[in-house]
Amino acid sequence: MNLIKEDKKIFTKKSDTSTLEDIIFFPSAVQVFDDPSLECYFKPLLSVKKYILGKEYVVHLLSTDGVFSEKIFLNSERYFWGFKYINGKYHFLGNINSFGNSNFTELYSALKKDFSLNKETYFKNKVNYKEYYNQNKNFIKNIARFTKEQDPQYFSEAFYCYEFTKYYFEKTGKFCNINEIFENPSYDENEVLLSIEDVGYCIEEFFLNLKYNLENKYNISPDMAVCGAESFKFTCWGATSIAFVNVEDDNIYILECHN
Repeated sequence: MNLIKEDKKIFTKKSDTSTLEDIIFFPSAVQVFDDPSLECYFKPLLSVKKYILGKEYVVHLLSTDGVFSEKIFLNSERYFWGFKYINGKYHFLGNINSFGNSNFTELYSALKKDFSLNKETYFKNKVNYKEYYNQNKNFIKNIARFTKEQDPQYFSEAFYCYEFTKYYFEKTGKFCNINEIFENPSYDENEVLLSIEDVGYCIEEFFLNLKYNLENKYNISPDMAVCGAESFKFTCWGATSIAFVNVEDDNIYILECHN
């Protein structure tokens, strides 16, 4: 389902250089990944065009809110993920076994089916994510076969926060987090993308302790950071999602910064 594209709910924002950039909220998995099945691990937050050294990229910011990395592989470690950029989409360069062998796909499919059937009821009754889990915990527990490192409740609540916020946006055209929806719905476009100064602040400590933060070496530097956004505006407990672009090999790295 790609309601955002069909309804043309695309907003523009002034960047730090006063150019207009199109921001697409909640792009579909088929727009973001060459393998859409990745959506049960990586939640697409937004897509934005960036022109870097004469090359155009559609950068997709992502969040893994709801799952934990259990093992470290090249291009998949400690909230750091590597992708090859091919024709506007991401090809995952890491190893999905980083998340262990829980049945994420099976539970995700069941949650999607339930939300598709009941989203209007959830919307009308303003069901929050705690109420959502309590209503559905029996079928969630019956399906989930998770490792001890993963939490089916957290996975389900993160799923719901993202899907409810997305559905609210599709219904109203207003972008705000699920918690804001139940309190004081508002839309502040200027706060969606972080300023380049804020991005620099977020990654400063990461690079100071790079040898401790990453076990593998990547050809990245602070000046490769092109954009960032606060994932918690889209999800449940998401971190700051920051994208690095290496134009030499067309690799894009997503860092989830927990400052």
